Amino acid sequence: MLPITTAPAPKRKFSEVLTPEPPREFVAYSDFKALLDHVTRLTGMLNQIRCGILEDGSSKLIAKIAATVEEAPDLPDFGPPIIATNFEVYSDAPSTPAPLSSGTPLAVSSLPIVVDTAHRQQSLPDSIDPVLIAKHAVTLLEKSTRAVVERLPDDKTLAQDDQDFQMLTKFANGNSLPIPTKVHRHPCSSRFRPLKLQFDNKQDRDAFIKGFNKLRHTDPAITSIATKPRIRRDLTMPELDTLRASRKFVYDENKKAGVTKFIMSDINYKVNDKPRPFQ
Repeated sequence: MLPITTAPAPKRKFSEVLTPEPPREFVAYSDFKALLDHVTRLTGMLNQIRCGILEDGSSKLIAKIAATVEEAPDLPDFGPPIIATNFEVYSDAPSTPAPLSSGTPLAVSSLPIVVDTAHRQQSLPDSIDPVLIAKHAVTLLEKSTRAVVERLPDDKTLAQDDQDFQMLTKFANGNSLPIPTKVHRHPCSSRFRPLKLQFDNKQDRDAFIKGFNKLRHTDPAITSIATKPRIRRDLTMPELDTLRASRKFVYDENKKAGVTKFIMSDINYKVNDKPRPFQ
């Protein structure tokens, strides 16, 4: 009997053509570092705006921002560039183009930006006006570093601001308080124009207000002023309305009771634990 042999299977003819991968594109290290630094600055500004709104904004705005704008995390530290030849880094080094510089138009367009527009629009209430929020945030940031002294004598001359600045600088130095960077009278028809004090930051502003309130009944620089000046933070118009309503309520109720039954607390009022005769 002859041995049975199996013929080898015919080889399949390879007909597929491999499509070459497009060459990778890279951005110069200096360009990417500049972009990272820019994003870092924007992140810091966004967090400052958010904190300013949450600290000094209206309750309605605070609720909206707290629900829709999360605090942006700090970006990780960016390492130094890795110096290597093309062959050490890329498998397709011979076909890899040189890094694009900032002068090349493709340097920006070659970086894909993916934005889930539909998801972002669904997560934000329709009632939010981004432009209005941005303007309000800037206003709050500016006001967060200013204090206002009321009922300070005012002769309405051009030298008034300089006199006020010298007086408050002397008061601050004598009591180890932050010194305002500049002062100016708010233009209005009031007999005593409010004096606005500008500070470098919110912490200095708060420290000065606290010190002024603590010393205004004991420091001769303040007690010698017959108009009894008082201080507050710089307020928005809605906050001013609340302040005026609170002050009127406190005055009327204390006058009716004959004792200081209520006292002011920022722009609101609270029950006084140690009432004294109303004067």
